[in-house]
Amino acid sequence: MSVHNKVGKMFYLFAYVNFLPNGYDEWQAAYDDLAAYVWKEEKSTQTYYFGIPFDYKDDVSATDVMFAFEVYDNRDGLYKTHFTSPAMGKFTKKALPVMSTGFDLAHYSDIGGFLDAPGDGRQCAVMQDIRIICKSSEAKRIAGERLAKIAKILEGESDKAGVQTWMAFESLDNHLDLRIFGRYESQAALQKLNARKELVDFWTASREDDINRIDQRNYVPNDKGWLHR
Repeated sequence: MSVHNKVGKMFYLFAYVNFLPNGYDEWQAAYDDLAAYVWKEEKSTQTYYFGIPFDYKDDVSATDVMFAFEVYDNRDGLYKTHFTSPAMGKFTKKALPVMSTGFDLAHYSDIGGFLDAPGDGRQCAVMQDIRIICKSSEAKRIAGERLAKIAKILEGESDKAGVQTWMAFESLDNHLDLRIFGRYESQAALQKLNARKELVDFWTASREDDINRIDQRNYVPNDKGWLHR
């Protein structure tokens, strides 16, 4: 297991950036300056990774939302370092005017899995984000234990078969949410992973008593940021 796959005791952020019409390009221009600062000055920002909905893969500039997956050494790395930097202050002055909402943030700890199976940070073709809203805290515990078992199985396989990232998480914001985030070298690899018996068994075992609903969406990378340092 590479150093980039040693998950645990990190602070994970899932976020959405919602844009006003034609706001993406202006937002990204401001982001590029911020990213250069973060890469150089904020070593606690381990992952800074983004996706665009499939709907806009052929016209990224027109997107009305962007997905963000970020990893920090700890909560202070986000709220006391990243959000309070001079570069962030300059960025928000330019970025907020082209956004339709403020930043939509959700915080998680990891249950298990791997961030980068190849180990070299190579770009994926598609990513999938699945938010699982459970029926109770006990249901979340049960479903989370099932996800942890799947993570152990996937971690132990030498041939990841096109699965570049597969991680499971539990919410730090409430007692109901779990999450699965995956990156894949192809759509076929994503579909093959989701058709595995372990995943199918998870859904069938959890769907009646444990899961209230799920929100899921696929994204393509926008080639900004970094998967890990």
